[in-house]
Amino acid sequence: MDPLQLYPAEFEAMVGAGETVRAAAHCQRAFGSDRLERSPQELERLVGFLPARVRDQALAALKAEPRPEKAWERVVAVLVGADSVIRFDVDRAIGGIAAAGHAGSCAARLADGMRDAGMVHLVITNQRLVLAGMDLDPVAFHPLADVPIGAVLSARREGRFLQRGRVVIDFVDLSQLALMTGVFGTGRADRIVGALAVR
Repeated sequence: MDPLQLYPAEFEAMVGAGETVRAAAHCQRAFGSDRLERSPQELERLVGFLPARVRDQALAALKAEPRPEKAWERVVAVLVGADSVIRFDVDRAIGGIAAAGHAGSCAARLADGMRDAGMVHLVITNQRLVLAGMDLDPVAFHPLADVPIGAVLSARREGRFLQRGRVVIDFVDLSQLALMTGVFGTGRADRIVGALAVR
C-alpha cells in the first residue's frame, strides 16, 4: 500500500510551505558492504576496543596518516599483516555496496540518520529527499536526515537476492546509498526511482 494514500495529511504536515510530496516508501538500509569513510574521532573510538598489545600500534598508524580511509588501511595492516591473503569481501559479493562516500557526504548523512531509527520512510518532495521517522500514536512523521533534491545524481532499481526492491541512489558528491524497499516486491522501488527521475 502506498503510504501517501494512507497518510496524506501527516506527510503534508512534515514538509514546509511550497513543498509538495511526490513519493514515499517504507525502507531500510540495504544489506551489503559499508564503504563510508569514518571520521578520525570514530576511528580512535573503535581502536579503543582493540586488545592492549596492538592498540598503541593501531593508534600510531591512525595518527601517522592524515586521510582517515588510508589510516584505516594502516590499522588493518597492523592487525592482519601487510601481506595478508584476506582479500575477499563477502558482504560486497552477496549484498553489494550499502553505502559509500566520505565523512559528511550525502550518503553518510542519510545513513547516519537511519542508524537508530525504527520505522523509516524515504520521502521525496519537489525540494528534498528526506528520511523520516514514523510515530504511531498519533501517526506523525519527523525528518531524521535530508538532502536537497538537486544533490541526487541518479537513482536505479538494482535488485539482489532477497532484496528485489533495492534502490541505489548516487549523489553529486559521488557518494552512494542503497535502500531496501521490499524483499520480493518492486512497486515501492519503482515509485521512488520514478519520483527521483522528475526534475
